[in-house]
Amino acid sequence: MLTGAMECGPLYAPTIKFLTANSDLDDEQGEYMLSMLAADEALEMRETSEGPAFILALEIADSQVAEHGENFVNLSDDARWEDVHCAFLVSPDGEELTWFATQEIATSLPQWLEV
Repeated sequence: MLTGAMECGPLYAPTIKFLTANSDLDDEQGEYMLSMLAADEALEMRETSEGPAFILALEIADSQVAEHGENFVNLSDDARWEDVHCAFLVSPDGEELTWFATQEIATSLPQWLEV
């Protein structure tokens, strides 16, 4: 498992504003919607259009949150690798997510980061 911290920007999250605006969604549907928003952004952030896009799903404590947005939070400090619960590899068209367990991330991450 990876250890230490990583710098990250806003994290998509089921904030009060998001939950209120999407009250018709159950928890799973809300998480899926946020994951797909993150997937779209991951595709845009790739170095090349051929490179893989991936997202990390974190479980964070309220005490780690510095700011709540409409559908995101900003952390008060760097994210911790031990808070990562899984990763998703985004399909080239952004329509599918392939799940990776925490123990698979360390072996897959170098390949995903290749440019």
